[in-house]
Amino acid sequence: MVGFFVNPFAGSGIYHHVNGSDRIKDDECGYSELRATEFLDELDREIKFVTASGEMGENILRDSGFTTIEICHIAGKPSTPEDTREFIRKCKGKMDVLVFVGGDGTARDVLETSPDIPVIGVPAGMKMYSSVYSHNPGDAAQRLKAFLDGAYFNISNGVVEDADEGEMEKGQLLIRRYGELKIITKGEKYSDPKIVKNEWSSDSIIEFLVDDMDDSYYIIGTGGTCKALMERIGLKTSIFQTDLIRNKKMIKANLYPEDFSRIIEKEAPLKIVVSPYGGSGYFLGRGNRQISAEMITRAGRSNLIIISSLDKLSTIKVLRYDVEGLPVNFFGKYAKVLTGYGTYTMVPVMGP
Repeated sequence: MVGFFVNPFAGSGIYHHVNGSDRIKDDECGYSELRATEFLDELDREIKFVTASGEMGENILRDSGFTTIEICHIAGKPSTPEDTREFIRKCKGKMDVLVFVGGDGTARDVLETSPDIPVIGVPAGMKMYSSVYSHNPGDAAQRLKAFLDGAYFNISNGVVEDADEGEMEKGQLLIRRYGELKIITKGEKYSDPKIVKNEWSSDSIIEFLVDDMDDSYYIIGTGGTCKALMERIGLKTSIFQTDLIRNKKMIKANLYPEDFSRIIEKEAPLKIVVSPYGGSGYFLGRGNRQISAEMITRAGRSNLIIISSLDKLSTIKVLRYDVEGLPVNFFGKYAKVLTGYGTYTMVPVMGP
């Protein structure tokens, strides 16, 4: 039987303008429910599930057309991390595999219960440093199908990591590794989570960007490499913010999707600067969800500037993105990554 639960709060930080959902108390935004629906839509309706009541699993399963459902935990309203832990404790003996929809905090709650069964994480969080999550909901569904059908798959170890949200608000990145969970993979090597390095040889990249800047609007993504550009032109920011600048002046610090159409004129030129996560290769959708599909399509593929030192790029086999609403194959098979002063490296791109 398949264990399944949803963290209703996961990913809602985007709507509250914070970097995580650990301290959010309402679950009205529904991002994790959307991701859960995407996952469930790919599955055979005959699958048997054991789940928690209400918004933690029962409702979304029934709304998606599943009827063979066992409720083994009555969750609070709203649910809490203790509901997650209690659900797993009660249902351990009934589950062959556990699927959960959430973020790094959710993975920590699962780890605390030592489930000792394979897990499949459906990504729905803001920070997403843990490597226990599939690339997207569809990929999670394929992993579950392989497991249930007895097709080729691997059981390997995925790392649970989480960043301190309090420190993130101060502009500091403090990531702690909590442990490992057994994860299902489809035979591929699963990347370790973000490799955090404080010193990258990015000076020549930044100098090129400064010299090449025109009067376009620039959306500057998260991370140390991107923020080195902001420092170079004398603007203060946080490595966790997405900022909007023009003519080397701050137009909107901590930009969110609802700010986009309000601030930027329809005909104004737009460019986006992002840097991939070392190890996992995600350059959009993980850690910079503030950059929406509307922003990306408006800028266009040719105006998306991906930057990375060769040191970090050596840890990446493919570039990945996980953005809701982005056209399939928007980036094609390869993307060029700026790795020095006017020098580029072509890297394969894998979409959702």
